[in-house]
Amino acid sequence: MRAVLGSGHLEVNSRSGDGIDTCQVDAEADGGGAKVTIVDTGRIGANGWLSVPLAGGSTGDTLPVPVGRGWSGLLAADSDDGRATTTLTLRCAKGSRPGPAGKPVEGLTVTVETDLGGTLDDPANRPAHLRIATGTAKKAADAYGCVTRPGRTPLRTVGLPVSQEEFEPLSTATGTCAGIPRAAGVTTARETARAGAPWESCILGDDGLGHHRYSLQAYFGPYAQRLKAGYAEEHYTSDPTPADAPKGRLRQDGSYWGSAPCPADGAERAVFVVRRDGSGDETRVPEAERAYARKALRAFAAHSARGRGCGAPVTP
Repeated sequence: MRAVLGSGHLEVNSRSGDGIDTCQVDAEADGGGAKVTIVDTGRIGANGWLSVPLAGGSTGDTLPVPVGRGWSGLLAADSDDGRATTTLTLRCAKGSRPGPAGKPVEGLTVTVETDLGGTLDDPANRPAHLRIATGTAKKAADAYGCVTRPGRTPLRTVGLPVSQEEFEPLSTATGTCAGIPRAAGVTTARETARAGAPWESCILGDDGLGHHRYSLQAYFGPYAQRLKAGYAEEHYTSDPTPADAPKGRLRQDGSYWGSAPCPADGAERAVFVVRRDGSGDETRVPEAERAYARKALRAFAAHSARGRGCGAPVTP
């Protein structure tokens, strides 16, 4: 972090407790700074604890891109003001030492919010954000006694988060939308590469301006944990959800989900979700559109699971 923020005075404020450590570092000389949040993934969902900062995880204005080079991580940014959020997920192997809860740490998430100035449109400015995140992740693993295999460094290049205008023909998709069939009114795709990311997204649209019709997401490891914990905490009916069933349909919004076992993520099953954007009254959705949503989910889940080294997914 010092190498990126400079040799001047750094103001540091930190806080620890309940499986989460945070640290805010600000460089007084040039105004740059970084906020680091380290989470013991075993705490996600414990006692209703859901506040886990993770890059991505929702379909905002831009799609985060994978860090790559052996890292399970994402780089997210929604503006060109030099701010970015990077999340790296670490799986801790046997031999990791006990954490604050008295049992070995099973995994960590390291999220770093950086404000370094300089637009991320310039590829030369992006590696500095990753340099802080990867360096912090290695030190966090040592501090927590997490036996893990980090990705490769240094990271000299990373893609730019994908904007709303960057859609392409679905038939030529090669990343997160690869293999999904076209349908009437579904001919464009907005996607990223996969490259081991812990959260993936594919946005499907129509011709013209690429208006959204369907969105598909894959949740792995801590991202799947947080998703399931949210449903377990906030769901108030007896209908099944991703928190308690491997596949199904959510009645409140008509979305479908499936899941798959993922050895790289321990006992945590990955979750795959398809949502029909702007769905309105689900009772009036034509069966043809529901059938397409299920078909798209099957294709998306199969490709996503294969890319992560997971088992065969089950879907509705």
